[in-house]
Amino acid sequence: MARKATQKSETPQADTALTLPGKTGEPLVVFPAAVVRPLRHMVTLLVSNGAFPARLALVAALREEGVTYTALAVATILAHDMAGTVGLVELNWSAPGLARLAAGASGVGEAAASPAGGLAAVVTGRATLDEALVWTGLPNLALLPAGELDAEIRATIVRGARLREIVEELAGRFDHLLLDVPAVAATSDAIPLARLGDALLLVIRQGVTPRRVVAAALDDLNQCTMLGVVLNRAKVATPALILKFIPQE
Repeated sequence: MARKATQKSETPQADTALTLPGKTGEPLVVFPAAVVRPLRHMVTLLVSNGAFPARLALVAALREEGVTYTALAVATILAHDMAGTVGLVELNWSAPGLARLAAGASGVGEAAASPAGGLAAVVTGRATLDEALVWTGLPNLALLPAGELDAEIRATIVRGARLREIVEELAGRFDHLLLDVPAVAATSDAIPLARLGDALLLVIRQGVTPRRVVAAALDDLNQCTMLGVVLNRAKVATPALILKFIPQE
């Protein structure tokens, strides 16, 4: 059951870029207005309808479709616009990218963005959640990079009780928990990992993902609740002069 989100008192500027700051205020990632606008619109609609799940998994059919970037953008928008706490958990051990994004423009190393070894260290008992969580410059947004997990034990970890317990604990700590799941076509681990969420968003890169691949992914995930689709890197052919007269919200 989705928790009720509370919007902050100030009105967000939908047509401007949004910056995710680091703990000391340095910019980590700057999301352009073209990215923020549709994602903020989606988040606002889901929250206002009471449909935003407590645990939202983001997944793609193929690798390199922008799931981690999209998940981080949604997490930043939620934390910036809403009063609740937000946690982003990277479950993609086959192609982790959150630590690199979290290192950001400040130039800090990926190790600093994934202290104590990330989620891999927590699930194998080498670190606690408090040690592994990375708090950002937004006081209500924390990240948990995947870290490095040996390929030989991934299948067991992904399907084991310990990972489910960690996700449950995180869900109890945060009002909104976002799960960055690996691509369905890349690993069979994606299916049990996607089921750790209450609902799914499918990320599709425009002009790259064949329809048959999307259909196959949807078939594999048919037991999950599909919340919607995010069309990543979409290009609109409408001339800018005409766009000025079309409501973007």
